[in-house]
Amino acid sequence: MPHNDALVINIQIAQAMVDRIYADECSAANILQRAVIQQMGLETKINKSARSLTGFNGATTVTVGTIDLDVYSQPVISSQTFMVINEASPNNGILGRP
Repeated sequence: MPHNDALVINIQIAQAMVDRIYADECSAANILQRAVIQQMGLETKINKSARSLTGFNGATTVTVGTIDLDVYSQPVISSQTFMVINEASPNNGILGRP
């Protein structure tokens, strides 16, 4: 039946299985929480750069930087650039449109 539920998935990013990723085809950005990057041990690979992002609720946050990571969705493996944020969120990240 028709519904408007959010699509929240688990997906392999780099060498880790990451849960609570919001798949949002309306988002123009891929976003990951800084805590996820830290748990992966990849914090040193973040390219430091501050950018302003506006969220769904109109609030603005500044990114920590960007990081390029492989995303595995069998049978496809693609390299994606993620903006890294240091904000509290119920999701570990957002996968936007290609």
